[in-house]
Amino acid sequence: MESLALASAVLEQLAPAATKTRRTRPGRAVGDVVPVPSIHLRVAVTWVSIFPLVTLGMTVMTLSGPITGTWPTWLRALSLTGVVVPTAVYFVVPRVLALSLRWLSWRRRSAAAEPGREVRVGGAR
Repeated sequence: MESLALASAVLEQLAPAATKTRRTRPGRAVGDVVPVPSIHLRVAVTWVSIFPLVTLGMTVMTLSGPITGTWPTWLRALSLTGVVVPTAVYFVVPRVLALSLRWLSWRRRSAAAEPGREVRVGGAR
């Protein structure tokens, strides 16, 4: 349980630092507050999204050794990043970022709803 509390504290530190309003967007009223994620949260989400994709891509390239084993390193890197980067940018990162922002807003609402409960950061008691 302490590791979950520590992870929550770290994510709360990486929480959106600012908010902005958008004029119109389907499904939102005018002036709805939209959280802007901090640069630290975006870095963490990007790394968490890209690491499994690179690991999977390297595994596939290793298993297809007879085909890709003779390729020069630059060609293997080009093919791997040609698949990983668009997949991460268009599919994985937006979903993970939306999920993390939803989870952080839920944590804040639940912490605010419980009177007398303090959200502690860094294990301070």
